[in-house]
Amino acid sequence: MFRRGTLIAASSLALLAAGCDRKPTGQSVAVVNGDEISIGELNAELQQANVPQGADQKAVRAQLLQNIISRRLLAQDARKNGVDKTPEFLSRQRRLTDELLIAMNAERQNGSQKLPDQKAVDQFIAANPQAFAQRQVLALQQIAIDPPSDPKALMPLKDAHSLDAVAAALTQLNIPFTRTSGRLDTASVPPEVLKRILALPSTEPFVLPAGGKLFANVIVGREPVAMSADDMRKAALGALRKQNEEKSLNDQVKQLRSTAKIEYQPGYAPAPTGAAAPAAAAK
Repeated sequence: MFRRGTLIAASSLALLAAGCDRKPTGQSVAVVNGDEISIGELNAELQQANVPQGADQKAVRAQLLQNIISRRLLAQDARKNGVDKTPEFLSRQRRLTDELLIAMNAERQNGSQKLPDQKAVDQFIAANPQAFAQRQVLALQQIAIDPPSDPKALMPLKDAHSLDAVAAALTQLNIPFTRTSGRLDTASVPPEVLKRILALPSTEPFVLPAGGKLFANVIVGREPVAMSADDMRKAALGALRKQNEEKSLNDQVKQLRSTAKIEYQPGYAPAPTGAAAPAAAAK
């Protein structure tokens, strides 16, 4: 006679085989080793692909489906190798899930936001000339370095008033660097920061972070950016909407924190600030 455990194992194998034999029907456009790919997944892939108008939609969808299949096969292989059980995967999966939930919730909330009126748009344009009427693209000569673990290591650079002086100081400090060039759109720089940059002598370097590196920059050219009144209004409207969305998100975080129960392991709580600091220290 067969044992009960043998019968259970046989049933499991039968179910597995049935899954592998599953055929694409209804909302499924393909089945990969028993794992269905839905029409919704394919449509989402199509939306994210930014397919140009006039493209052969049928051919594009066919190629995107193959991309999904390749991705699904690689993911299945990763699971077979146990990657989905590792602490690093679970941590990163949680972060990605949180970010996706936040983004989709923000999209839902922002869709009901009132658009800024024309007066607010005009005031924004007038208050940010560097992004509109006086917008420029600055040509830069640069020196790039990896940020040191201790920012105080760069203190000697405060006396370097040219890129050559920066290079000499870095060489003396045994800090590797790369000379390069770049471009800076004044529309991407906060007005108060740009004001300080443009007030510097022509050879005086200024430092900006970008892409995980620190760049010492000197302006070597300026190119005005012409914008029509309509383009200015569209750009201002987009910037105002982004500002409002960020403010709404920050306000939401403050409100949620005010009602949330948050408990810390000893040593992980944030340091007290402001008026609360002396009281906390006295405890």
